[in-house]
Amino acid sequence: MQELVSNPVYSSTIGSLEAVKRTTADGTEYWKARDIHGLLGYPAWDKFLPVIERAKASLEVNGISPSHHIAHASKMMGVGRGATREGVDYYLTRAACYLIAMNGDPAKPEIAAAQAYFTVQTRRVELQDETSAVPERSGDEKRIELREKVRKSAKAVSGAAAEAGVTSKKQPLFHNARYQGLYGMNLRQVKSVKGLGEKDDLLDRAGLLELSAHDFQMNLAANVIKKDNIQGEQRAIDTNLAVAKQVRKAMEESGATMLEKLQLEAPIKEVQKRLRNQKKLAAKA
Repeated sequence: MQELVSNPVYSSTIGSLEAVKRTTADGTEYWKARDIHGLLGYPAWDKFLPVIERAKASLEVNGISPSHHIAHASKMMGVGRGATREGVDYYLTRAACYLIAMNGDPAKPEIAAAQAYFTVQTRRVELQDETSAVPERSGDEKRIELREKVRKSAKAVSGAAAEAGVTSKKQPLFHNARYQGLYGMNLRQVKSVKGLGEKDDLLDRAGLLELSAHDFQMNLAANVIKKDNIQGEQRAIDTNLAVAKQVRKAMEESGATMLEKLQLEAPIKEVQKRLRNQKKLAAKA
């Protein structure tokens, strides 16, 4: 991902995307394709349409109907001398915009900025939805559920890596690329920095933000590997590393605490035991 901190296009693109964002009556955010194609470095509409099609393909690969996120619309276009004609437009959900950014030309600074913007915004809203949808859950319950979700995501990305040609022997190297990208150091170094032993499971001591970052990165990496039909061990490992670096960059740009600086939480087995005891006491009350 490009160095965006010193790039004036970054702040301009982020501000413009925020400015053209629309909201439905129920508070759902969306964008219109005709509003954003120029902001993403595609001044010609025809050049932007293939990017939308690639985003649709990404949805289909994951078993999601594109119509749920990319809805056909129309717009009256001026054709000169006061005449108009009906042109194609699309209503885009946040997820659709995210996929469009991921499928755009990464050499364009506008696309790089949009990738960071939609990566952070999408995860932010997901976390808000998760916490608001079930406010009765305790922090311990949320952490246990997210830890289990991370286990499933790890299996999913491992499967994608295996399909790309990563052997069982090289799977640890593949997963270590995630740590290298997310933390800027390998897993052994991360454990050393956090004061963990070599046999300790880092993710069993991670809090919600740290677990969320891993969950997001693994699902994103699996999507990219499948969508781009990545083949070969080294290409899969390099792709996993690049995605992890991109997530880390997005966190830096959003001002989030970097993962290596987050405090350890109580071991997940202790949390599970504590919750079981609480439920037993509540049942007796």
